[in-house]
Amino acid sequence: MIVKSFFSLKHFCFLAAALTGALAVAATGQQLPDGPGKSDLEMVCTPCHGTDQITLKGPRTPRQWEQVVAQMIAFGATGSNAQNAAVTSYLKTSFSRPPTPEETAEESGAKLPPKEPPAKLTLAQAHDLSGVWMTSSWYNFLNMGPRGKLPEREVPLHGVNDPSASVMSLLTPWAKELSDKYSMYTDPILSCHSPGPQAYAAPYAFEIIPSPGRLNMLMEYYHVVRRIYMDGRKHPAGNPNPTSIGYSIGHWEKETLVVDTRGFDESPPFHIPHSDQLHEIERIRRIRDGSVLEIELTMEDPKAYTQPLRQTYYFKKDPSLEIIEHNCDGQLDYSTHKPK
Repeated sequence: MIVKSFFSLKHFCFLAAALTGALAVAATGQQLPDGPGKSDLEMVCTPCHGTDQITLKGPRTPRQWEQVVAQMIAFGATGSNAQNAAVTSYLKTSFSRPPTPEETAEESGAKLPPKEPPAKLTLAQAHDLSGVWMTSSWYNFLNMGPRGKLPEREVPLHGVNDPSASVMSLLTPWAKELSDKYSMYTDPILSCHSPGPQAYAAPYAFEIIPSPGRLNMLMEYYHVVRRIYMDGRKHPAGNPNPTSIGYSIGHWEKETLVVDTRGFDESPPFHIPHSDQLHEIERIRRIRDGSVLEIELTMEDPKAYTQPLRQTYYFKKDPSLEIIEHNCDGQLDYSTHKPK
């Protein structure tokens, strides 16, 4: 079993930034060249990792730096839109290189990794999703255990119709206004707001337990309990009981579990907010040797996005992990640490 603190990665990084940010900068900021955005990078990034994470792999293309920042946001980096834009600009100015001809061709077409075939399992085996799973970022980026057969390249959040567009450009004016209210001091997760059905993307284990007529997802992160109903029921008419996690109905299409989730409430100011019109489709299947779970998430929300958004997650089946207690009691008022 891997022991983890009850604080989430976001909690830890926020406290490091708010309470010891100056020390973190002094300890890690010496390698960074001066320039606009440096202080934003030190505030948002260095509390969670040293500058070697920036310099170790050498310069990247401007497009690759955009993808790195987007990935860090997905992993829990708590910066405002203005700070993240400043960090991206600083990295592109200070650590960029021209793309190779191959990279230019790939980036111009926003080429996504090809979809993998399903695992070579019987249908009964393919339908067995039971067990404890952990996001691939735990192994690929946090280096917390052997990777096994995990894909090394993930598919970041992107537009379905235009994968080359930045996600922020795909927000409607309504969603952009809500997103601009987000900052590391107002992050809803830090005030114990439910992370919703994609709580499985956080670096905390979750367990799938089948029972008659449904699949149960027990997530360590915020102790989210999600039920996916498999008994043929329909979604309730209208949106009678909106929640952060929504109402999920699933069915099998050969080896793929298709989960249709509606019934959301309107989100607080997240980086990528959503309205109560959010509609999610997840396509869940086992790949490689069956020990890797792939979840392709598509989100439609005409009030928040100008086109559907999509992201693909990978998870490793890890019997060594156990679901442990995760507390969020809301007793810490993070806004009190905001600089005057």
